[in-house]
Amino acid sequence: MLGFFRNRMTDEKRIDVQRGDGFGPWLRPVIGFLLCGVLLYMNGGWSLFRSNHVMGFFEYYCVNTSSLLVVTFFALICGRQTFADYGLSRPSARLVLIAFTLVLLFFPFVNLTSKTLIFQQYYLGIMHQSGGLVTDQNEINKIDIYGLVVHQWILVTYMFAWEWFFRGYLLFSMEKIKGPLAAVLTQSVLFTVMHLGKPPLEVASSFFGAVILGVWTLRTRSVIPCFIVHAGLTVLNDLCILLNRP
Repeated sequence: MLGFFRNRMTDEKRIDVQRGDGFGPWLRPVIGFLLCGVLLYMNGGWSLFRSNHVMGFFEYYCVNTSSLLVVTFFALICGRQTFADYGLSRPSARLVLIAFTLVLLFFPFVNLTSKTLIFQQYYLGIMHQSGGLVTDQNEINKIDIYGLVVHQWILVTYMFAWEWFFRGYLLFSMEKIKGPLAAVLTQSVLFTVMHLGKPPLEVASSFFGAVILGVWTLRTRSVIPCFIVHAGLTVLNDLCILLNRP
């Protein structure tokens, strides 16, 4: 593992010398740090640093998804960078298969956590906000098919923006200036901070998940497998929440 980090650092320094840059390479991660701070404040996940305005489901995901995509795309285009150098590249069929397999392997764990009260309250509440669940005279948590499809589509789109930002833009921006170890740890810490406000188990596990996904992305040079894993686990979690709802 340490050999991998050392080799990647040497390779990136060589690449960075050969490739022109529209502006200083430090500016890209700084933009990422600032964006994390703004979204953390707006999302209200941390009680010590939050806006008084509470965003609803659609506003939350619209603001976050568009910010993560527009700001980073603009930064790379202005810096005359290629998106493939930041992980936005087509993975092999083997990597795609591995990603889907990992999602299925996590089913027992996801199903177990989805039965806990804190996960049920948190995620059922979100589905009520989106219209995926409704309350009528006969049932408190009744599924609305159209609302649930819209809910999942928005979440999958958000997961793409999420993975692109952390495992693509931020990870590779940091790798180019500080090496792979600093890159993995930086995006992992920020990824965990951005989970504040979610169930404690999810917050704690997000750091270790980010480390694993970060190393995997550096090896594969593509964020798509991580997107498949993250989006797949998100959909799987909602499915288990629904199956185990009271």
